[in-house]
Amino acid sequence: MSDTTGLTGFLEIFEGRLNKMKLHLKAELSKAKHERDRNMIKRHLSDARKLNRTLKEMRNTNTKRCPHCGEKL
Repeated sequence: MSDTTGLTGFLEIFEGRLNKMKLHLKAELSKAKHERDRNMIKRHLSDARKLNRTLKEMRNTNTKRCPHCGEKL
């Protein structure tokens, strides 16, 4: 069994966390360029990418696929 199959119950929680991260990034980017915390932006972007990748894997494990061709049903 894969590790990601056990985490599918947390899908909504991870989506909420990703949305919060996006809001924080938008708020930081709305500041003037000299007031932005560049390290915080980089850290949030890398975390958001990792979380988005994890969510994509979780969604793929949840989708039902055709046993013959492997397409989504």
